[in-house]
Amino acid sequence: MRFNHSVCVQLQTPGADGVFAHDLAVNPLSVVLLKLAPLNDTGTLANFCSYFTLCQAVNRISVFHRGEVIHSSRGDDLAALNYFRHGIMPYQGMHLDTDNFRRAAVLPLFLGRFPYDTKSCFPASRRGELVIELDLDIADTGYDNLTYSIETIELMDAKPSEYERKTALNQTFSATGDVDVELNPGLVNRGLLVWGTTGYAGASPVPTWGRIKLMLDNQEAAFQSTDFEVSQMLHTLWGRQPPAYDAHIHRQTANTDLFTNGGPISVGYNGWELYSFLDLDPTRDDQFSLDTKGKNRFNLRPNAETANAVRVVQIEKVPV
Repeated sequence: MRFNHSVCVQLQTPGADGVFAHDLAVNPLSVVLLKLAPLNDTGTLANFCSYFTLCQAVNRISVFHRGEVIHSSRGDDLAALNYFRHGIMPYQGMHLDTDNFRRAAVLPLFLGRFPYDTKSCFPASRRGELVIELDLDIADTGYDNLTYSIETIELMDAKPSEYERKTALNQTFSATGDVDVELNPGLVNRGLLVWGTTGYAGASPVPTWGRIKLMLDNQEAAFQSTDFEVSQMLHTLWGRQPPAYDAHIHRQTANTDLFTNGGPISVGYNGWELYSFLDLDPTRDDQFSLDTKGKNRFNLRPNAETANAVRVVQIEKVPV
């Protein structure tokens, strides 16, 4: 078996915000690696961007095959999915806060269950059939002059039997109480990443998602009921730690008092706390994956505690 790791799209320097499309590799494709490399705009040090915040420069990252969506999500949603499902901790090649230093953050996108999985990756295609589309903000609070490049990992001799489709759904709750979020039935489902505007915080928390249940043809399935703040912690069952590396950074200025200048410049989770992952494939062998083939309705039914916007990224197993 052979793999080919190569630069698919050379360094790009967009002159303005916009949507940018590029052809992807033609051999069986396992991983797409998007490098985001802006300059710090940290004349005001408090504006320094975490990895998670920097990923918000990607308003949308989509992969299409002959016009059909294979992947579509926001950049920060993809970062959260990488962490909650794959245990990928946020990391940057350069994370100093010096103004006009260039950063280097990598956002991986998996087209199968695991990287380098010869049975679970996107099959070979013809040039121009598989396209990545990026909707980018080239400047925002804490950064400007965004550049990017794309690398790919192809599995040259792979004969995949499946790939994964990950698509985002958006909805705004108009009221609290029981709300239905309709999902796409028809395939085996491996997980649902959920995001809500309001997390579990304050003296009397009222998270958007409240208590969540999953429904299949109007019957409870897998998640009969779970509170949002409990479902956030399910990844710890596998010994994974919170993404604190991305949220707690210390600074020390030379020749000054460490105790007055060495404090954290960012404390908390910078947005990670608004996510939860409902894992339908916890053992990564489809033992528990939820098959919705032949079903008419598939939906989440939260008992919402705050009425505002939510997003869901659905992970589906697509047979080849």
